[in-house]
Amino acid sequence: MTAVRVLLALLVSVAAGVLGVLAAPSAHADEPESSVSITLTSLSPALPDRDGRITLTGRVTNTSPDPVSNLQAVLWRYSEPLLTADDVDRTLASPADDPEGRRLYDRDYQNIPSEQDRTLAPGASTTFRLSTDVSALDLPQQDGVYLVGVHIRGRTVQDPMRDQTLGRSRTFLPLVDDAPATRLNLTTVVVLASRPSQLRRGVLADDHLAAEVRPGGRLDELLTAAGSPGTSFAVDPALVEELTTMQAGYQVQAGDGATAPGRGQADARSWLARFETLRAGGDGFRLLYGSPDLAALTHDHQLGVLADVVAAGRRVAATASLPLLVLPTGGYADEATVRAADSLDPVAVLVNQASAGADAPLLQGPDDDVPVVRYGSASIDGGGPGPDPRDTPVQLRQRALADTWVEAASVRPGSTRGRVQVVTSTKALEGDDAAVSASWLQRATLSELLEGRPTAWDQTYAYPEDATAAELTTGQLSSLRTLTADQQTYADLLVDGDQAQDDGQAAVARAASGAWRRHDQQRRAFLGPQQASLDGVLDGALSISTNPKVSTVAREGVEFPITVRNQLPADRTDRDVNAVRLRLVFVSENPQRLTIKPILLSTEPGTEPVRAEGKVTRNAQVTARANGTVRVRAQLQTLGGTPVGRARTIDVRVTQNGTTGWAIAGAALVVFVGSTALRIRRVSRGRAADPAPEPPLPSALTSAPPTDTTRPEDPDRRDD
Repeated sequence: MTAVRVLLALLVSVAAGVLGVLAAPSAHADEPESSVSITLTSLSPALPDRDGRITLTGRVTNTSPDPVSNLQAVLWRYSEPLLTADDVDRTLASPADDPEGRRLYDRDYQNIPSEQDRTLAPGASTTFRLSTDVSALDLPQQDGVYLVGVHIRGRTVQDPMRDQTLGRSRTFLPLVDDAPATRLNLTTVVVLASRPSQLRRGVLADDHLAAEVRPGGRLDELLTAAGSPGTSFAVDPALVEELTTMQAGYQVQAGDGATAPGRGQADARSWLARFETLRAGGDGFRLLYGSPDLAALTHDHQLGVLADVVAAGRRVAATASLPLLVLPTGGYADEATVRAADSLDPVAVLVNQASAGADAPLLQGPDDDVPVVRYGSASIDGGGPGPDPRDTPVQLRQRALADTWVEAASVRPGSTRGRVQVVTSTKALEGDDAAVSASWLQRATLSELLEGRPTAWDQTYAYPEDATAAELTTGQLSSLRTLTADQQTYADLLVDGDQAQDDGQAAVARAASGAWRRHDQQRRAFLGPQQASLDGVLDGALSISTNPKVSTVAREGVEFPITVRNQLPADRTDRDVNAVRLRLVFVSENPQRLTIKPILLSTEPGTEPVRAEGKVTRNAQVTARANGTVRVRAQLQTLGGTPVGRARTIDVRVTQNGTTGWAIAGAALVVFVGSTALRIRRVSRGRAADPAPEPPLPSALTSAPPTDTTRPEDPDRRDD
């Protein structure tokens, strides 16, 4: 039954691809006025033989404000075959009374709701069941698609004496005796993936996977569908990794940080066992780990994240041997996105038919070695012929059968044609008609499809504005950059950082998942605890201890003690766990006056890492060139130069002259003594050559007249 449901879902997808209705919805004409609506619930069999019978069932609802009476359900048909896509398209666009067709009054009718009561009150509903021999439809012997349906006849309050058609319903009915020369390949790829939830090993952010893998859950039914004959599957390695965590026993972390046991351990174990059987015998492929939003990463220039994605995927042993298949989120891609996917060397890139502008399932990619597989959605915009409702399972299935026959009948012999469907939800598996078997359809796995020759095309991709709007937001991409950088910094810090590197790459890949589109609140709940844990390590677990004020002398090689502490938890069985390697650098506000040599704390010869829950004290070597106080900022860094922890400010005061200062003072003394002697000599020579100076006048600081000295009389002097 599941295999049939997958086929029905694929048929719906095929119809969407044949007419390109996803990209250009069919136009519908104005329908004739009606008093009732008709919903077809079944047409059995979907592909009848000419000597067989058909049965139509449905529901009638009075949509008028008044009662309707004398009701009768009558079979209707149109005898001209639809042979081309244009014929089908015109029918889809026509009103329900065009073409006119013919009602089968002779025996193929039913009085409703019953023989005794043929009235429906406003809003009331009833059912009908009409059967007839196919031969009674009186259709031509020519193979083709025909229109059949139901008319509801009756009377209204406004015209109580005359029967009239109160409502109509139509659907497609292919009648085919001879199979077309070319059969369409139908390929179904069931996607096994889910929103990421793993915070760290053994701890999940929520327990949604428990509901999805339990019997009847989404992933349970998809796994069953993936095992259908001729069906391919594509699995996200992150899903397998998280279910592996669950089967080993796991905890679910609440918003306040508290944890509780998860409830999906047994179901996860059962699902993984079934998956292993599927992997061993099915046509399987591996998706990118975490199903990242490839388009968003491309457009935000974060393609470096893809290296983390690929590395994380390779480490999941259960899926590592499967060939890589790239499926952009939503299937929309532009040329840059496809080229980014191509660079990862997958076997193919899956692109939605609405994005890849060509009419073939296998297309040439940017690189001749990596084709583009064009797939359809599991829905048809507009459904079958009107009036509404035209999107019921019956209408969609019959539309799909009609479209595929038209395409198969019009293909040149020898051409390879087909359609691909990507199934991501159980909704695509709806349907219950086990009699569907079309001679013009054949199943083909994705591997079989990839053996064909890709069709050349102009490499034109449609990427509408709503596809851009659907990508991860600017804020989400910004937080991804922060997480990526911090995870790398953490791994660089550790002496044994291999496990941290692996865990960090997986965390980054999960944070980049396209599943977070339009689910920012859930992403915050998922990403917040991880970022907080990193912040706690990079900002608070490593610290510097020293006196905030240090005194020294102005010379080279003076030292003062400084301590680096590591508060990460220790492992008593392995002292390298959470041991860190780093540098302690000093930035002087005035490097011309004072500098301090960096300190290396690592496993290199002559150095020592800082063990978990431990500390290392080293002497900082100062070179001071002048007296005074210089402010210095001490900062821990990774060996690559990324700052970690909080900086520490130290005031370094040079309090006395050192060797260099005494040398300068000595030189100054020599200069001073020499200059003083020279000055005395010059003064002595000047006194010997000059006449005696004039005696000074009396002042307040003298009590005796000046000494007797002889001075030439000035002839111009006048005594007052």
